[in-house]
Amino acid sequence: MAFLQGYLAGLALVVLIGPVLFVLIQSTLQYGKASGFMVAFGIFVSDIIAVVLCTYGAGNFFQHPASQFWLAMGSSIILLGFGLKYLLSPSMKDPGELKITRKGLIGFFLKGFAVNFINPFVFMVWLGIIGMAETTHGAGEGLFLFLTGTLLGILTLDTAKVFLAHKIRPLLQPKILKVIFRISGGLLAVSGFYVLYVAFFKGF
Repeated sequence: MAFLQGYLAGLALVVLIGPVLFVLIQSTLQYGKASGFMVAFGIFVSDIIAVVLCTYGAGNFFQHPASQFWLAMGSSIILLGFGLKYLLSPSMKDPGELKITRKGLIGFFLKGFAVNFINPFVFMVWLGIIGMAETTHGAGEGLFLFLTGTLLGILTLDTAKVFLAHKIRPLLQPKILKVIFRISGGLLAVSGFYVLYVAFFKGF
């Protein structure tokens, strides 16, 4: 029961729209399905590490203002970097013409990992989920099953996003793709500025 509740909670997180969504969709549309899956896998692994850290004693570290500030600095640099890249030089090549090497796929994994893991909001969300789960299921097997279900629910959602983006890619004209890439870039850049704004003026 705890696993199913966690899985449904993971699926419910579809309402959260963050920078990882734009990176996932853009990578799939621009470089193909394999690249999208590697971004999704990077997000999944970073979530596992975040859950382990938040569950086993690192929650106070990620709640500390100084830690959140430096995470925000790193997150904003990454988001602004990707945002400017997509805004200024969106590639119009057909994914079928691109040969993605193993090194390239590792790069997409690292992209998904970095954008998700260094985002302080991710840790805030997981701390909230873990606190809720501990209240309902305790700190033992029930918590483990709930969090496992949540992680797999998120992975299911991200995989579905890759499949959907891959399916609609052939239907999109180059001009439309360029607009999508630049909108994604703009949203990533805005996300980077927003993280900076929160870090300097509001706090997490």
